[in-house]
Order: sequence, then structure tokens, then C-alpha cells
Amino acid sequence: MKKYDVTLTAHYQKTVSVYAESPEQAKEKTKIILFDTDLINFTDDDFVCGEADITEQREDGLDGVGENTPQENEDCSDCPYFCPVCGECMYEDDCEE
Repeated sequence: MKKYDVTLTAHYQKTVSVYAESPEQAKEKTKIILFDTDLINFTDDDFVCGEADITEQREDGLDGVGENTPQENEDCSDCPYFCPVCGECMYEDDCEE
């Protein structure tokens, strides 16, 4: 099985209320919110669009010593417990990456 690096880009749109003395001050406060995304609770309803770009193709096992990878010649990608991020089985665990 081959491993691919994929860059995900998602666009969300949400209207938030900001208390400010002027539109300029509201804009400055909004910049702070944009850089601290924990201040905004994005939901599935806020999702506008997204894309996935495959940026690199690598053979499994060639990119980092000590990584946990599925057993050689074992194709688990169709299994509902296969984690596409770390390549591990999540039958009893959550993905830690």
C-alpha cells in the first residue's frame, strides 16, 4: 500500500457579533478571533467548501523510522476501523494524530 501526503483546505463561513466602538475597532477585534480559532465554534452547517490536494507519493515504510504502519501486504483501507491519518487500526483505540 502506498502512503500519500494530502493537504486539506476547508472554507467556513460564520457570522459573529463583536462589541466595538467603531467599525475599525470591530475589524481589529475580528482579526484576533481569526487567529485564535478556539474562540469560534465552527459546525458542519458553517462548512462552505473544501478541497484535497495530493502533494507527494511515498512508499510505506520509507518515510520515517519508528512510524506505526499497517503490516506489509495487508490492505486495510476498506476496513471501517482503518484510520486514513495514521494508517493504524482503530478497533479499540482512537487515532492519536
